[in-house]
Amino acid sequence: MRDDCPAALRSGSRRTPERGHARLSRSDRLKVSRSITVKLNLSVGDVISTVDGTFEIKKIMPDGALVLQKQFGTESSHMPQDTLLTLHAKRQLTFWKRDDPWPKRAQTLTRYTALDPNEKISARAKIRQLLLIDYDKSPVSLTDKSLNTFIKEAKLPKELDAWGWRPSAGTLRRDIRSRSENGLRSIAIMGRRRRSSNVRVEKEIATLLFKSIHWYYEHPARTVGDTRDRLERVIEILNFRAKRQGRFAELVCPSHETVRQWIRRCENYDLLKKRSGERAARRRYKGSVSGRDAKRPLDVVMIDATKMDSFVIVDPITSNVLGRPTLLVAIDVCTRMILGIFITFEPPSIYAIMNCIKNLLTWKREIVADRFPDIRKPYVACGRPQLLILDNGLENVGASMQDTLHDLGIGVEWAPVRTPEYKAIVERFFDTLNKGLLHKLPGGIPAPPKQLRELDIDPRKQACMTLESLEKLVLQFILEIYQYRPHRGIDDIPLKRWEQLTKIHGIEMIDDLSRIDDACGYVKNANLTRDGIKTDGLEFHDSEIVTQLLADLLPSAPRLKRRKPTNSVPVKIKFDPADISEIRVWNSRTNSYQALPNVHKDYSNGMSLWFHRVLKKNAKQNQEAFVSESDRLKARRRMVLAAENAGAIEKYNRTRILSQISSTSTVEVSHAPPRHDGNAPIIEVSTGMDNRADDGQVPKGYSRGGASRKKKKKETRKQINHHDHEHTKTSSNLLTVQNANAFMARIDESEGWNDND
Repeated sequence: MRDDCPAALRSGSRRTPERGHARLSRSDRLKVSRSITVKLNLSVGDVISTVDGTFEIKKIMPDGALVLQKQFGTESSHMPQDTLLTLHAKRQLTFWKRDDPWPKRAQTLTRYTALDPNEKISARAKIRQLLLIDYDKSPVSLTDKSLNTFIKEAKLPKELDAWGWRPSAGTLRRDIRSRSENGLRSIAIMGRRRRSSNVRVEKEIATLLFKSIHWYYEHPARTVGDTRDRLERVIEILNFRAKRQGRFAELVCPSHETVRQWIRRCENYDLLKKRSGERAARRRYKGSVSGRDAKRPLDVVMIDATKMDSFVIVDPITSNVLGRPTLLVAIDVCTRMILGIFITFEPPSIYAIMNCIKNLLTWKREIVADRFPDIRKPYVACGRPQLLILDNGLENVGASMQDTLHDLGIGVEWAPVRTPEYKAIVERFFDTLNKGLLHKLPGGIPAPPKQLRELDIDPRKQACMTLESLEKLVLQFILEIYQYRPHRGIDDIPLKRWEQLTKIHGIEMIDDLSRIDDACGYVKNANLTRDGIKTDGLEFHDSEIVTQLLADLLPSAPRLKRRKPTNSVPVKIKFDPADISEIRVWNSRTNSYQALPNVHKDYSNGMSLWFHRVLKKNAKQNQEAFVSESDRLKARRRMVLAAENAGAIEKYNRTRILSQISSTSTVEVSHAPPRHDGNAPIIEVSTGMDNRADDGQVPKGYSRGGASRKKKKKETRKQINHHDHEHTKTSSNLLTVQNANAFMARIDESEGWNDND
């Protein structure tokens, strides 16, 4: 009780007020209650929450009043103790103590305390401690501006001020919040450092660790656990040998985490290359290079194929699920416009790539509008590219592809092996198509197979798209969405960029589109006789055409290669792998191709070369007749029936057969004069087949399959003959005839030359 309280209140008795002694007034009672101070168990750093916000206690005044600062702000306020208690009683205020481990930990950090007079304490630790003590005496706002002013105006001893270092506002703010609390700013905590993550090991253990690291990276199947177990076995053997030799200092095997950290920190390009291959090492440690660039439309065009993430059915009647078709796309590097697409169930082959090139060269606005009238936007991108970039598939590096591009006057460049990033532009379009369309379709494959099994999703059961409807949706996505969407690769809209640049540079178009069919096809050498051409068990003949070809080619044929009994001449032929109803024979005199029809017209109509080879192989295995046209038609009907009934035929071949006997997407070539929509001038160019300097000879492609085996046998036979010739040839001195009579006499006496023998 204070001394200024009334005497009646200081006395403990309850005396009845007498006359002349009045009771305490209300104002006196309030003055007495307000003069009472309650010590609350609050500390600096505790948090108080009111209706006005959340505040942090920065200082406790002697009378119990609190200096508060709003959390995540700069606003400060003063709250008397009675206000605090009143709000708390009205359930309008809550407070909770901050969980600060530093006061307890500061008492246990004796090993960091400088007890030894010779041990030096860093000047920075002393400066931080003094600044915190000054802050506890007169706290300021925790903003950068207030703390910078406080640090600048703080007075330090001369020996510390001479160091010229003071902490930043962020460092002091972290020290205020984490370096203990008021009254516990220990110098031990100021100088405490974080424990180093580098674990020190003995020299012998370090040597063994380096050897274990090399052992780990030598094989991709080895794990960190395997490496640690092997290291432990080696250390046990070394300790056993040391005991036998009288040395009792045992080596301690590092922990699993230590081995893991050493393996990760020692990783470099060479070690990762040894473990995961050059490709993985290059992707991790080599900087990326800029991709292919082009300044004009049709300068560089990329063509690539991918399996579509969607299942389709062959037709709505039978509902046979064919599987996932293959999509081929030709994209312009300069404008990112899609110049042509082709969807098929054929694997990567000459047939697929040739049809994509046809689509690329053909004006498609009227063709697409007639087939799919629901598509509202026209297809305006086409033209002859200057350079094609293809992958290293066998169908792209063979003689047929080289001869086709040579005839069309198009350059070719093959991407490096196993480097999909070289064609990142077209790979990015595949990802855009999958996410924007295919994954949303019924029968789409939006996730890996394992995740689909976990979600109990079977895309085959949901498949309801036909090949024609899928092609329509892909074209609609390209024409109505993709080419109008801003592209980050060119920082522009593809169609807008195409229209701007084609107005300046124009579009090169093939002058005669009918010659595309002559240039695109599977190429091989054959012999032309009076009976026509026979190849792959097929016969192509027409009396008038063969007569004209023999008249043009037979006089200029090499005599050493001419077969006099049959009057044949070697020629180059091309045929569409999807249609064997005719072949095209190269006439070197007229620099053009002439069509030669198949003798079996009914059988060959709409028949692909692959299907013909399957029928031929199947008839040979079953020892069935496959000579006349009726025999071949029967074999075809049997195969189709077996495929539809899912007989003893493998799933892959069944898909190809069903796709070829059903209606598939084809490229229709319009023979009308090429014209654009007025946005760009048309530059007509001729094909390269008219000016070929090699007289139409087939380029030498990569040998593979049977051709490769024949080539190896021929080289082996030549080496054997050369070796035998070296051992049996006569010395040059013996062949020199000095005396003709003596020479003939020796021949007569030799074995086998006398008539009497």
